[in-house]
Amino acid sequence: MKKYNSGKKRWASTVLMTGIVLAGMVPTRTVVNAVEREDSTVSTQMVNDPKTGFEKITTDDGIQKEASYIVNDKETAKKEDKTVSDVKNEGTYEVKKETTTKNKKAPTSKKETAVPTDTYVGPATDPSGANWDESKDYAAQSTTEYVSASGKTGMANDPVLYFGNSIGNNRQPFQPNSMTNNTGARTTNWAYTGTTNGTNLNPKKSYGIIIDGAIPADRGYGLVPQAGTDVATIESAVKNGQVTDYKLYKNVEKTGFKATMYDTKYNLSYTFMEIYDTDGGLYSYFSITNNATTSRKIGAVEAVDTFVDADTVPIMSLGANAGFKLVGSNHTLKFKLDDPDGNRMGGWTNYTGGNINAKSGVTTNQIYNLSDIGGYFLNGALGTGMEATPANPASDPKGDAGNIGIYDIHNPAVKLSGTVNDTNSGFIIKANPKMLAPGETLTNGAYLTYGVVQPGVAPVATAALSATNVYDDQTTGLKITGTVKDEDSAKGHIKITYPDKSTSLETDNTYNTMRVNTSVKYSDVLIDPSKLKKDAGVNEFKVAAVDDKKHEQDPPVKLTLNVIKLGATPITQNIKVGGTVSTDEKDLIKDIQILNTTGHTLKVDKSNVDPSKVGHYIQDMLLTDTVVSPNKVAKIAIPVNVTDNDTVIDDTSAVYAHNFDVKTTDIAGLTDDELKAKILKDSGAKGWMVSTGADSAVSVKSTELTPTSGSGTYKATITNAAGKEIPITITVAGNDLKIVSAPKTMSYGASKGVMLPYSSENFNLQRQDNDTAKVSISNTGQQGWKLTAKVSKDLTSGANTLTGVLEYIDANGVIKDLDSGSAIVGSGMTEKTKDVTWDAERGIIANLNGNNTSLKAGTYAGEVTWTLTSAP
Repeated sequence: MKKYNSGKKRWASTVLMTGIVLAGMVPTRTVVNAVEREDSTVSTQMVNDPKTGFEKITTDDGIQKEASYIVNDKETAKKEDKTVSDVKNEGTYEVKKETTTKNKKAPTSKKETAVPTDTYVGPATDPSGANWDESKDYAAQSTTEYVSASGKTGMANDPVLYFGNSIGNNRQPFQPNSMTNNTGARTTNWAYTGTTNGTNLNPKKSYGIIIDGAIPADRGYGLVPQAGTDVATIESAVKNGQVTDYKLYKNVEKTGFKATMYDTKYNLSYTFMEIYDTDGGLYSYFSITNNATTSRKIGAVEAVDTFVDADTVPIMSLGANAGFKLVGSNHTLKFKLDDPDGNRMGGWTNYTGGNINAKSGVTTNQIYNLSDIGGYFLNGALGTGMEATPANPASDPKGDAGNIGIYDIHNPAVKLSGTVNDTNSGFIIKANPKMLAPGETLTNGAYLTYGVVQPGVAPVATAALSATNVYDDQTTGLKITGTVKDEDSAKGHIKITYPDKSTSLETDNTYNTMRVNTSVKYSDVLIDPSKLKKDAGVNEFKVAAVDDKKHEQDPPVKLTLNVIKLGATPITQNIKVGGTVSTDEKDLIKDIQILNTTGHTLKVDKSNVDPSKVGHYIQDMLLTDTVVSPNKVAKIAIPVNVTDNDTVIDDTSAVYAHNFDVKTTDIAGLTDDELKAKILKDSGAKGWMVSTGADSAVSVKSTELTPTSGSGTYKATITNAAGKEIPITITVAGNDLKIVSAPKTMSYGASKGVMLPYSSENFNLQRQDNDTAKVSISNTGQQGWKLTAKVSKDLTSGANTLTGVLEYIDANGVIKDLDSGSAIVGSGMTEKTKDVTWDAERGIIANLNGNNTSLKAGTYAGEVTWTLTSAP
């Protein structure tokens, strides 16, 4: 039998030999042989052959070459003296000259163990967006170099920032956020009413760290170690050499500083950024990068001494989780915990106000004393702090409703008496600690403004939108209308604060009431559509009148604009083969986003559904708002899944596969992977996501079938990538193509012999027992086959031989000499059994012809071989 199997030809033949006897005598021998043969299969696997896998290239020390490296000395890393350090820098690594442990793998993830570095390794991203000039390091000049809001030097009214100690003050270098004016003149908006060593000192910041729930005593948040305190700071650690690699840079515009440094004791990198905006407000960022080899819980603490006028003013809330302000007799300070872009850069929280200095003659209760304030920040805020305090309303001009006040640090529920020492205003805030993997960074942001108080009354405006519900393409031309009135001014502008926290320009939307305390209408305030959310949704605005003395309406008017994108959520349709998709709107869509819910239609636009075939299809529907003019139309794609009994489906995914039959020769010799591939192919297996039609790769989860399985039925389970499973049955048919039986002998002539011819005349000897002259075939594999016959042993009687006697005559009378070669004597296709038979004048005939005129009398016996092979 011959069978084609999986791209490899394997052949098998069944051979039977039948004895041939002339003159009806018992044959000298009968031979019946059955032989099956399988070709050997030789498989050679080549290295890097995609069919057999890939070769892993590994260095001698076991480190796989799967990453690029940056070497400190700029030379190529040598495996024998480099250690790979995981650095948060897009998958690259910093390499140090240290001895490498054999078989130590380089970390390939930011969260894997990193080798600490003794140099600064900062955050991967810069939250400020500034362009820093790192060609010059100002660390040695931090006490004299400054940046300004204008980016210029020597401007008398320009707010400036010294990152080190202020001019004329004896504080040590590296003091972030020292704000003053350039000349010290009291006429500037940045003048400070008090003095310290003759220098204008304005709000100052100091940062500390939290590691695993504790504030290290030598990394506290005091401005400077003071006599009688236990506060040691990052600044003092720079001075004593525990914090190294201190660099100080300016941005290209000369409006900001960036300080970088490495904490050798705690394996942390610090990045400070202080940048002016054009209004003189300061953006502040403090980043901490974990350079240790293990994950740690890292947080930050910031302390601020306000220096607002006489420093006896209360602290008032800007609103819950927003920030706070201090308004003195001459100046106001606003400190927002989110930057103007609305980013809570690391989650400052748990903040409170307190007195900077101790009470007279007492060294406790000051916010810089770790033992005093520790209750707030080591285990969470014990009191309410500022985080839940509402903003003080305009109806409360003294600010009592939102007055946070100054608290006794030992007893956060108790406000202090209000004496100068008690109300030397300052505050501290904490960034909740975050678990940082090696190389990860925590960044915190804030925004601070400081200006002169101008006495007066803020204007009041009303405001309304020209439309509160619009489609996303109808936002151009939207206006705000209303009235404005001011008791002590006539000029100003309508300020719009957009959802992204940006504001309209002071030169836009101006008004002039002509007379004070007069109400006028305005109607030409346009909404900038570019400031709206790009996607549909709720946009909240704040509208406030601001007069020419900078007095701003508080609280502002809040407006809401609902931008709608016409559409709806499609409902996935699941139908059986031969079924139809529903035409009922409630079955097809939900959550309609439309201005006019009662004036719309839903119609089929195009359907690609073939209900006769299993699979995923899309039916496009058109949703039309028929009320607006022109009508607004949106296309909605409805997912349709056609399934049958060979499909398993749920709300998320589907898997399809059907039962199939296979022959033993189809699977013999296959590898496990080849067998599974055949199961997937022959079962038609496929998987998909029901809502999108995206492919959900199928695989054989389990199977009873093996390459050596015989006839029978076997189970297999097909699964898709989403884990949905379907069982199938595989029926294996044995490929038993074989000769079941053949005549042991075929005898020719009369039982008592025949007369020898005396001429060249041909005549046939009669074949005896024609009813037994047949070959029976078994074909359980139901394949094509052919049966051939040929003389395998000549007819002999003693020393005498006959040739050319045995012939095969087919149904058409065509004669084939069996001595000269094989003749096809039968064939079949898919019958499981078949008998090859002939009538008296057909089949194998013994023909005595003139070539045998010298025939000697006797009983002649020989053999014919039957060969059965598979055939197309």
